[in-house]
Amino acid sequence: MKPTRSLALALLFAAALPVCARADLIPAASETEAVSYEQKAIEEKQQALQTDIAEVTQEIQSVDKKIEAAPVSLPDIYGVSLALIRDAQIREATQQSSQQYYADGRPDKAASVIGRALGAANDYSLFFLGNFCLTALTAAGDADAQLAFISGFMRGYSKCGVLVFTTAAVKRYTVYPLKMGEPWSAVPPNVASAAPGQRVYVGKGLVFVPFAYGSKFKVDIVSKAGANVRMWKVMPEGVNEKNWHGGNWEKEISVRGDVKF
Repeated sequence: MKPTRSLALALLFAAALPVCARADLIPAASETEAVSYEQKAIEEKQQALQTDIAEVTQEIQSVDKKIEAAPVSLPDIYGVSLALIRDAQIREATQQSSQQYYADGRPDKAASVIGRALGAANDYSLFFLGNFCLTALTAAGDADAQLAFISGFMRGYSKCGVLVFTTAAVKRYTVYPLKMGEPWSAVPPNVASAAPGQRVYVGKGLVFVPFAYGSKFKVDIVSKAGANVRMWKVMPEGVNEKNWHGGNWEKEISVRGDVKF
């Protein structure tokens, strides 16, 4: 195939140009390499930055997941109480609920779900409740800490209540039915069940009297010099507290198990 006239003229024109003029038509090799190197460096930096961002994001997400999955550390009284739930599945579910409420700043609800589980498992037994107060509740700490936990616990245990009073300044006391029958006696330690007239659970510095919802009874207290005598009626609806100065006095307290006050 023969070249056309226009193509021949173009080739002739290009051949006739000086070397310098022909060089001006394209970038110098060194300039082309420099531009390519700079572009490559920018791309590598961008890629490295994207990798760093991805790694940091992944680390943050991993930490967030660990924080969400980490169980809340509950006070000893919660662990001791949870250990009394015999069914493993119910115990695990109750623990998760209790931890969530505690993490949300609701220790009362955290205690109530434990009370509900133990109440249902033990048919809301007054005997179980009394023994719980003597053996497990002490893990809460002093009297105020024990009352704080049992007040939430009873919201879930329900169907009954418990009367609590201090004994540091009590010379003697008697608990008896409303119609002045035989006084109730203390439940002996390490027994499988309580006899009908055994209704009082004597702890260290505290006395507990569980009662069925709606029951009525009286407590006679003879005080002595010393600390105040404090009494709490703890029910699912709330707590009613009484506080008397220590000294030489005697009181008869009527307890109604169908009202908070």
